Amino acid sequence: MNDLSHNSITNVTNIWQYQVHVWKGERALSWQMPEHEGTRYILSLDASIHTDTINMGGLQCNALQTNCKSPWAKLHKETSTVVDIRFSGLNLNEESMYVTDGLTTGNLSYMDGGTNSNAISPPRAGLPVVNYTHFPAKMSQTLHTHPSQRIGLVLNGHGEIELDNHKHFRLEKGSVFFMERNTLHNFITHDEDVTLFVFAPDSGTGPTDEVNPLKVRTYVGQQR
Repeated sequence: MNDLSHNSITNVTNIWQYQVHVWKGERALSWQMPEHEGTRYILSLDASIHTDTINMGGLQCNALQTNCKSPWAKLHKETSTVVDIRFSGLNLNEESMYVTDGLTTGNLSYMDGGTNSNAISPPRAGLPVVNYTHFPAKMSQTLHTHPSQRIGLVLNGHGEIELDNHKHFRLEKGSVFFMERNTLHNFITHDEDVTLFVFAPDSGTGPTDEVNPLKVRTYVGQQR
């Protein structure tokens, strides 16, 4: 379990191949991200993100999937954070974006009172996914693991992640964490709700050529 700080770079090479770059704003900062061939997933808090076709500005929480080689980013305040996840070997043919105030509950029930929404849904089962997740105050989550890594950006609230050997990883607005696959953990909140974006390099569900929303609602065999 690692806390990802300003200007940190994390390379993942086991099973999935991707890089994680983090910028945090102690002052107003504007820059063009380094070029990347392929799909990138950008999580941001209190920052503006611009691509060739999308302009996400203002003090809000955004998630973006894009093939733009060099997006622009601007940090607005001390808590501003941008997480740039560059996924090698993946070239999706669309852009997706999600905007939230970082306060609302998700559309799907999770566990122990938590909820989530698919901020960036996988266009095909097995591809990366970004979830917007909401944990209510005074929650002590059931111990669990995930089969792939998790990268989280805390959007609001304070809490902690409980790990083995009574270790606790503190969470606060702007925190970015990297969790290795199969890490036994649980989230704990106290007097306030906690919301976050969570990136996973794989998804257990999603569309396939057969489980295709257009195809399963297409009926043939009728006669005129």
